[in-house]
Amino acid sequence: MEEFAIWRSSVLALHKCIVSLVTILGLCLQLEFANASAIVKDCRRTILMKLFITDISLYFGLLSVMILQINQSNRDFGEFMNKIGVLLGTLASILELLILLPPFGWLTLFFWSMYLMITAIGSYQLSKTLCKRAVAALILALGEFQMKLISLNGRLMGSVAGLGRASEKLKDLIKRSRYSTEHDETSNLSKELPV
Repeated sequence: MEEFAIWRSSVLALHKCIVSLVTILGLCLQLEFANASAIVKDCRRTILMKLFITDISLYFGLLSVMILQINQSNRDFGEFMNKIGVLLGTLASILELLILLPPFGWLTLFFWSMYLMITAIGSYQLSKTLCKRAVAALILALGEFQMKLISLNGRLMGSVAGLGRASEKLKDLIKRSRYSTEHDETSNLSKELPV
């Protein structure tokens, strides 16, 4: 458990560094482009800014999910989310660098791409394990759902069978009442007719 606490604190420290870097570069963007019309005129920078906003939104969304999930002891899921978070956070800072200093931004994007490939190759086994667990949990949930549907179907069929029996009883009562009313009418006619 102590190992998990150390891992958790190191993950949070790493993301604090990423958030600090993104904040500092964001302040530099504000200083560089105090006049918003300069960035709007440049189509490349406009696209990069939209990518940055999308990426930073995904990063902070993932970070909030990680903070909610990090107290649970599912370390595999935590590691997987951490790798995705680090990739998104560093990509956000690289996009800011591409806007501020394009040559340095392209260089860091190249190294980030290498890191992405290494992470993707290294995470294959972890992803495979997580997918197997997710499929097993889904199969279990679907099995429970199937059993509930079968139970519900049995109860509904019992109710339908009960309605069928009630319907037969009602038809029988209607026949009896018709027979008794016809029999009463015939006896009344026979009394009225002279013999």
